[in-house]
Amino acid sequence: MHVLSGHNIQAILIKERGGIPLFFMKLDPKAQDLDPILVSGFFTAIQSFSKEVIERDSPILQVNYGARLFTVMTGKTTDLVVVSMGEWVEEVTPVLQSLHEEFETIWLKGMSQKKKDSLKVDTAFPKFREGVIQNLSFRKLSGSWVPLLVESDDDTSVYGDSVLEPYIDGVRSIDDIARESGLRQPDVISEINRLWALGAIKFGSTLGKADIVVSNSKIDRLMQATSPLRAELGRKNPDALTLLPRLSALFDGRRTVGAIVESLSDIKAESEILQVMDNLMEVGAITALSPEKRRILLVKEAFELAVRVCEVLYSPEEALTWLNECLGRVQAPEVAGVIKVTGSDWVIDYDSRLYEGLDPRTLMDLYAEWMKLLAQFVSALDPNRLTKYAEALTDAFDGYLLGRYSQNDLEGFEEFSFWLELNCAKAGGTH
Repeated sequence: MHVLSGHNIQAILIKERGGIPLFFMKLDPKAQDLDPILVSGFFTAIQSFSKEVIERDSPILQVNYGARLFTVMTGKTTDLVVVSMGEWVEEVTPVLQSLHEEFETIWLKGMSQKKKDSLKVDTAFPKFREGVIQNLSFRKLSGSWVPLLVESDDDTSVYGDSVLEPYIDGVRSIDDIARESGLRQPDVISEINRLWALGAIKFGSTLGKADIVVSNSKIDRLMQATSPLRAELGRKNPDALTLLPRLSALFDGRRTVGAIVESLSDIKAESEILQVMDNLMEVGAITALSPEKRRILLVKEAFELAVRVCEVLYSPEEALTWLNECLGRVQAPEVAGVIKVTGSDWVIDYDSRLYEGLDPRTLMDLYAEWMKLLAQFVSALDPNRLTKYAEALTDAFDGYLLGRYSQNDLEGFEEFSFWLELNCAKAGGTH
């Protein structure tokens, strides 16, 4: 069987037409923000403005939300919703259509409505889940990740008969398990895939050096001496309580994991720092920025660079005047509220808590608002020095942004290049 391991799918959802979710499965363990309720809500939103398209029995409907692509495939009685990153990989279309048909004709056939209503969509249809994994595999499964046991509601193991069970202890990485079990790496990966599909395991140590980690209100509770959450963290890893005060100060909304590790390298080894961060991930005190929030961070940093370069090429006073003019036209409080102007000083707040709980559609709209603000600021500048400004700003972007963000993050940001070229042309220069 040919397994499509090069796909870019993060999750799939099968939803009864006009009804409830029936099946949900992640193919990207790092997509922490995706859940069946969120994806189902997106499908409802897609229906609201694409109802006529769906009713015409169009086999595939796609809606691009900037960082992610939502693809809807219509079946006889259900809809398959696919969440993916970047461009659609055409090779997966027949595979997904075949899986969708199998679900309707075999696994859903004859099921009562009462049973449908009581399904646990994250674990239901285990044999079908294995089939999905056999056809699609994971995205970016890393040998450094540590599989951890998931207990069922009645505290019994959901492993089934797995040859890897003795090696999955929450300490050994996938590479460790392959080495110590004596099994071939592909066989270990295949079994790890199967166990994940069944909901038998989750993963720790998934943070990469380029991930940007942010904290939430739970980090405040961990800093309170009497907090039960702090006591729980101390039982898991006593070193975490010692490192936490310095570590928490580094979760500023823009630092990468690599930068945080480097900042603390004088007091702790990299492995110890990553272990504490993994503990914080496990208790839900920190998360890696979602693709949508990474794109917002990108344009926020681009905007700050645009104003700072303006302060040098023009003057701080002129930059502040144009900044205030642009802020006066911003309608979104989630944008205007994070640029704090006090007298002759200004600063951008990079804390992402303001965006907690917002769905990807809203985040996409906020990204567009930031892009509009960036374009408006450039348009407000004195055109006499605009070409030189554009050259300096491009150098600043090349030196900072392009090495910091991935191609997926930068997708759509090229619109700003258009604005820059357009305004340079208006000023009579070329760039």
